[in-house]
Amino acid sequence: MAQVKTIGEAVRNMSVHMANMYYYMTKAVIEDFGDEAKKSFERAIVEFGHARGRAIREKVLADGEPLTIENLDKYYDIPIAEGWDVHREYAEDHKDNITDSCTFADVWMDKDWAEVGHIYCLVDIAIREGYSDNVEFRPVKNILMGDDFCQSLTVYKDMNKKGE
Repeated sequence: MAQVKTIGEAVRNMSVHMANMYYYMTKAVIEDFGDEAKKSFERAIVEFGHARGRAIREKVLADGEPLTIENLDKYYDIPIAEGWDVHREYAEDHKDNITDSCTFADVWMDKDWAEVGHIYCLVDIAIREGYSDNVEFRPVKNILMGDDFCQSLTVYKDMNKKGE
């Protein structure tokens, strides 16, 4: 068995496994129950994202830190920056994020599963909803929708409530 040399390599390897698990699970359920099952996946992904966001929120607050966009990234529950090609730029009222490549998207595109794979992307919106009522995720571009890269904005809904 080959040894993993870096955190980034481990994150990418786990991402391939997770993307494949999502593919096989969603494919089997949709084959058994039809396209209506996609609504259940949407609900499950949103609930999963909300739970992750709340857990991140609790860690930030337990450390006495404010619920800022920067702290969302600092306390994020997986080392995404170490395993994905992520470029972040922080401004006072938002964060620009560009992801050059997505391991999940690579797996799902290879399996012609972009439409159902894209349901998983709802997790990004839901994580922010669970984290703070004042932080919002806005997708701009998405590889699964035919774009060359993923781009998003994470913004404060109200700058007067920054950190709440």
